[in-house]
Amino acid sequence: MVAVGARRTDGGTHVGAVLRSRLARRSYDRGEGNRWAFYAHRVSGFAVFAFLALHILDVSAYAWSPGMYDDVHELYSTVPMRVFECGLLAALAFHALNGLRLVAIDVWDVGPVGAARLLDAVAGLTAVLTLGGAVVIMWPALGG
Repeated sequence: MVAVGARRTDGGTHVGAVLRSRLARRSYDRGEGNRWAFYAHRVSGFAVFAFLALHILDVSAYAWSPGMYDDVHELYSTVPMRVFECGLLAALAFHALNGLRLVAIDVWDVGPVGAARLLDAVAGLTAVLTLGGAVVIMWPALGG
């Protein structure tokens, strides 16, 4: 009796058609887009905060020693640090645009479909801004 009931509700030991169709849906249909945006917003917020703390230490290094300040900025001009700055730019762009998306959702009550469209716009704008900024950041390191 339990096995029959479980199979009717797609909870049996087999992968039923209902479960397959549920897994085949777009992530927005399952609400995963908003969940991943939530996680990415938290992680990007922490990355921006960590950068601000590092930036304060970086600028204050000049007060200790102008030579140390120059050494730190020489380190920033290396390729790995420039790649890190591109990641930071992506985090900053996503965090800012997603924050505006959240404000728009709260203020205008756009609904789930509108929220998904706004999330698509945030992802697209983040990609465009990041790629454009990455060209500018990486240009000197690539011999430009």
